[in-house]
Amino acid sequence: MKLIKLLLFIIVLLGLAAFFTPLDLYYDKIKRNIRPIQLEGIGGSIIKGSAEQVKYLGMDLGQANWLMYPSSYNAATLEVKLKNKDYDIKAKYIKKPKSDVVKDLKGTLDWQFIANKINFSRGKISGYVELDFDLLEIKKRVPHIISGRATIKDLRIIKPVQKELGEIEVVFTSDNPQIIVGQVNSTSNVLNVSGAIYIHKNHRWEIKLTLIPSPGEYEVEYALQGIGDRRRAGGRTLNLAGFY
Repeated sequence: MKLIKLLLFIIVLLGLAAFFTPLDLYYDKIKRNIRPIQLEGIGGSIIKGSAEQVKYLGMDLGQANWLMYPSSYNAATLEVKLKNKDYDIKAKYIKKPKSDVVKDLKGTLDWQFIANKINFSRGKISGYVELDFDLLEIKKRVPHIISGRATIKDLRIIKPVQKELGEIEVVFTSDNPQIIVGQVNSTSNVLNVSGAIYIHKNHRWEIKLTLIPSPGEYEVEYALQGIGDRRRAGGRTLNLAGFY
């Protein structure tokens, strides 16, 4: 009994030491163990702290705040918030023996973060993406569950003309054991967007979208030129694929 009490006392003591000891005092000694993550401008402790800059594989992820605690006898939870000029997101990351789980992923993503990856050369679009995901589960680097939605809001053409484009919503479900589907739909008076995003469990992904301007919306038709391929009946089709 005395041995158990001693062990509990030591565990509590180590926990308090980790909670109160500034992380920047020993970061140089542990940074090899957390690669490819790099922290700069560290404040607080490893349990509850912040960093002015976080890099992952050399990519700048912006500022970070975190809180870490055990969530069960064999799992730990990391509550984290990331913010830079393109996004402001928060989530709970749970490390389990056989999987990585992300819960309550919420926040916003600037449209420009997506626009940089699309060949939009006939003008300029603004807007933002609202993220609302209840659960993402990854096993052996393969997504097994994605449940939630991403909604593009306040989407509008600002050059060469001013035009409201409405909203585009992607709802992800994981009903099929071999594939995760993100169904795409739009709410707009000038542009119909439909299709899906497919995440295969053999490390492949696909995006298949159809973009059809409403009759008489010539400015929208012009702005979409350069995105995907032209449809014979009007509008554009966007077909992308790759590996992850």
